[in-house]
Amino acid sequence: MKKHFNLTDKTAPIMEIKSAKRAVALKYPKGADLPFITAKGKGELAEKMLEIARENKIHIEENAPLVNILSLQEVSDAVPEEAFEALAAIFAFVLESL
Repeated sequence: MKKHFNLTDKTAPIMEIKSAKRAVALKYPKGADLPFITAKGKGELAEKMLEIARENKIHIEENAPLVNILSLQEVSDAVPEEAFEALAAIFAFVLESL
């Protein structure tokens, strides 16, 4: 069963990471050990995700290698260890801008 998450929920930092027609949405709630994947898509779904992110002033990061890693995961999975370093810098930037 696939879980669906509300991309407009601003209760915790969230971001979209895009790469040529693919997007992955992440959320890092306060107190959580790791960020997790809230949505992912390709093609038209990726474009819709990015449109929603823009409308809600959600940070969008273009990073093809990171999208490659994250798109292999399932929605609701914690981000994998190989993505930690890249995500740490992105989340630090996002958290500072809140």
